[in-house]
Amino acid sequence: MIDEEGRLRRIDYGDRLVFDDVIGIAGTTYPIGTAGMPSSVIADIITLCAALNLHKISIHGALTLGAAMEHYCFFGSEHQDIADQLSLNGQDVDGGHIEGLIVTGAQGGAAFLTLVRCTVNALTLFAGRMERCSFYTSTSSFRDASFIDLTDCAAISGVVTIQVQAPTRASIKDWRGNLILTLQDGGLCYVRGLKGTLEIDAMTDGTLNIYANGADITINADCIGTGTINIYGSARVTDNHGAGTTVNDYTIDAAVAGVATETDPKVMGKLQIAATTIDLQQVAASYDLFTGTTQDVMVEKLAIRLPNVDVSDDGSLTSITIQTDDTTPQVFVDATAGDVANLTAEAQLAWTGAILIKAGTKIQLTIAGGAADEATVCDVEAECRAVVSGGYLA
Repeated sequence: MIDEEGRLRRIDYGDRLVFDDVIGIAGTTYPIGTAGMPSSVIADIITLCAALNLHKISIHGALTLGAAMEHYCFFGSEHQDIADQLSLNGQDVDGGHIEGLIVTGAQGGAAFLTLVRCTVNALTLFAGRMERCSFYTSTSSFRDASFIDLTDCAAISGVVTIQVQAPTRASIKDWRGNLILTLQDGGLCYVRGLKGTLEIDAMTDGTLNIYANGADITINADCIGTGTINIYGSARVTDNHGAGTTVNDYTIDAAVAGVATETDPKVMGKLQIAATTIDLQQVAASYDLFTGTTQDVMVEKLAIRLPNVDVSDDGSLTSITIQTDDTTPQVFVDATAGDVANLTAEAQLAWTGAILIKAGTKIQLTIAGGAADEATVCDVEAECRAVVSGGYLA
């Protein structure tokens, strides 16, 4: 800008430009981009930043990045309107800093991003640091082979899901609220100072270290493979992990009780219920329902309930049976009780008694004759008690 005496004077934009998708206008000439006349075109903002050597942008409204913006700083007013979001849109934001905004979309680039006092809504491929951020009940994800640090973050409401992937190291410190960590298939993840509920889902590899502070932790049966879960501190642990996964429960309560906490259904002699489903529209064969896991259990009741599907007149299916896979099978439902004539809509077949299931023994359902004529997904439930603390049916 030229002053009255013909001298070149730098236009005073302060230390940042202003974007507003509601009242902003297009253009790259002064005073566009100032607080009094914000810009509504991010490409114009980039042009102005380059000309003025600025990297700070104040944002109001919805902004979707359309180009790489490395080392930029974005600032909002911590407005909670879900319509006002900064969408990363897969763009490279390496070395960026975002504060007080709702952030969504895929993070591009190969390095790190910093979020402070932001609201996270389905932010994917994240790598970097978050501090005092809140999460909507949507699914976010970490980037493989990256470093991630979340400090003093929380779920706004409901349950937040984070896909862990295979980070070089991910750290979630002082999380508050309900959290699901899913799909860890490698790498190293730490959860420190957890307050709330944590569900570990579909873990197949890697190491997860949990340092709980009064948490309720559930490990799902689809955690299979070669992953390792170590749990420390104070927590109630419900462990239903599947084959291959290693769970080391070092919690205070576990140490006191020896193997299982007194509130854990897997403690010796405590009633527990296992549930599964099976479709009778399958070829004649034996199918696994439950497997004795970790320690022996005593099964006391078993019931199977058909859906609202009548298969009593099916042409191929002749009967079902339920029994163990022992050399001498222990029978829960024999061919007489499971005759096709008894398999009417919403019928139930039940057994009561006492059968000892050794660790590794399977309870199976056998379909005889052939498949049901249509999908027939049955509910199967078994009541049992651990003979030695830690035993359960998986």
